[in-house]
Amino acid sequence: MRIADLLSCGQENAVPLSHIKSMTGMKGRTIRRMIASERLAGVPILSDCSTGYYLAENDGEKERFVRSMRHRAREIERAAEAIERAKE
Repeated sequence: MRIADLLSCGQENAVPLSHIKSMTGMKGRTIRRMIASERLAGVPILSDCSTGYYLAENDGEKERFVRSMRHRAREIERAAEAIERAKE
């Protein structure tokens, strides 16, 4: 089973993690790992904090998701660097 098979195209059709958990009987951590694996295999599973997971409907949705992920990556890197510089 692929998580992508449970999703529809477009942010307006996003499915919350809780709903995917109830559909599959799987734990959230397992589902997130499967999504990560499918993404790395080229499946355009997108998500946001407010609506859930969905398949890319168009290039605009993909671009917004990529921009968001890159911003998050920069913020994580900044936090890691700040901790490295912190004095005990």
